[in-house]
Amino acid sequence: MLENNRMVQASYEGNKPSLASIIMMPFLFTLTLSIGNVLSELIGSLLFNNLEESLFRIYMQYFQYAVSFALAGAIVVLFMCKVQGKNWRSIGLFKEKAVVSYFKGAGIAFLGIVAIISFLQFKGELTISPIQINRGVHLFGIILIILIAWIIQGAAEELFLRGFMFQAITARYDVYKGIIIPAIVFALLHLGNNGINAISLINILLCGLALMLLVLKDGNLWGAFGFHTVWNLLQGNVFGISISGNMMDVSLFKTVIQADTIWSGGAFGLEGSLLTTLFFILASLVLVRQLSKHNR
Repeated sequence: MLENNRMVQASYEGNKPSLASIIMMPFLFTLTLSIGNVLSELIGSLLFNNLEESLFRIYMQYFQYAVSFALAGAIVVLFMCKVQGKNWRSIGLFKEKAVVSYFKGAGIAFLGIVAIISFLQFKGELTISPIQINRGVHLFGIILIILIAWIIQGAAEELFLRGFMFQAITARYDVYKGIIIPAIVFALLHLGNNGINAISLINILLCGLALMLLVLKDGNLWGAFGFHTVWNLLQGNVFGISISGNMMDVSLFKTVIQADTIWSGGAFGLEGSLLTTLFFILASLVLVRQLSKHNR
């Protein structure tokens, strides 16, 4: 059914990846993130040392995100271009419908987060209240660095998982392994996060599958970029909810989880909620149906 899919065809362009490169890349990606964190901390401490403590912490958090993921994403792209002999198109960065795909992915994430939060608020699982924001001249700078950080972070993870991992495994084995294995790797990368449990692990796996289906449906990586960015941005910096167990330093709203239940997700955030499970299952079913129609 998927043999003629544009992203599947792109997997066979360039040099066939070795098993060693497939095994190595997750370690190289995480190692580059660690190196990026150290470098960005050194650089950021020089750039932002004149700021008050609360502002320094905010700028540093997102500066580290931006730098570390930019480096990790660059490593993936360089490997695919220089070692595998690919170009921007065969990586999955097709120009056609790039903007439409990006905002479609962003829109799906927006609808998902808003629907889940609305239901939880209706059930009394959480309360939301606005936060008084008074950052003066730094407000624009904070907004800008947050947006840049999440755009880079979303793109880098998708280039690694739905870009390199999918294409390498598909080219070496088959497309179905290429869909499933990166989703498993995506889940395993979150094993050390605060509040991780069986539901959250399943949800991250389902998220990986849904994003892969979106990539196949659109025939590019742009929709996954948009989804990943908005999914994290809304949780962390709009609603002030933990993202995969990680709290952000600044948000528009304060969301208080009333109890750690299978619906609220507890300390892990919405990705630990059974509602998120249902959302990703529904999204995957819709995408499978659309893919089936598209490939008839």
